[in-house]
Amino acid sequence: MKVFITGSSGFIGSELVKHLGQKYEIIKYSLGEGQDILNFEQLKSAMKGCDVVVHLAAIKAPFPDKNWSEYFYSNCIGTFNVAEAALQNKVKRLIYASSTTYYGIENGIPFPKPIKESNPVVTQFATADALSCRDCDIAYSTSKVIAEQILANYGLMKKTEVIILRLGPTRPTGVFKPFLGTQVKIENVVQAIEKAIALDKQIWYEAITILDDIEVADISKAKNLLGYTPI
Repeated sequence: MKVFITGSSGFIGSELVKHLGQKYEIIKYSLGEGQDILNFEQLKSAMKGCDVVVHLAAIKAPFPDKNWSEYFYSNCIGTFNVAEAALQNKVKRLIYASSTTYYGIENGIPFPKPIKESNPVVTQFATADALSCRDCDIAYSTSKVIAEQILANYGLMKKTEVIILRLGPTRPTGVFKPFLGTQVKIENVVQAIEKAIALDKQIWYEAITILDDIEVADISKAKNLLGYTPI
């Protein structure tokens, strides 16, 4: 199987390439190597002949020096380009690294608990007066929501299989936002992506929360559908 990985030189991408390299043929695609998901023709050409796409490339967190326009182009238009390139290349399955920030999980946003796939997005429950977050927090969250909605068109209309993994904060220690009670070890992220790649049944569109086995989150869908067993 030939697996195409965007953002292959990032923290998750590097670990994924290292882990999957002996099992699959890996095609790396990285901005650090001059490969841009906003360059559609370059992206489409590089993806040719691939069976599965793992889309990691993005502005990966809320950064105060990033504005809404940057998040929109990188995380939304970039995701559209990846999905369209996958469709035109007849890729079987697209796995997208979304974020639990999809649910509004950032400091200053009163997000619902427990964390589960049926929770509303921030625009469905928050009011302007209830928010005390930064602009970049809303920008990042909203960009992930829009990216998922873009992918819904491909999965729900049976154009390309789409598995969305809503990943928690990931760092080598496994703890990035302890004040929010959310975390996921890199080993668990890699495990979830590998299981999504290898899943031996047709899934047109599913969004799955990937966190460590923590009290504030319901990860039963990941366990039941993917066979996810967090360490």
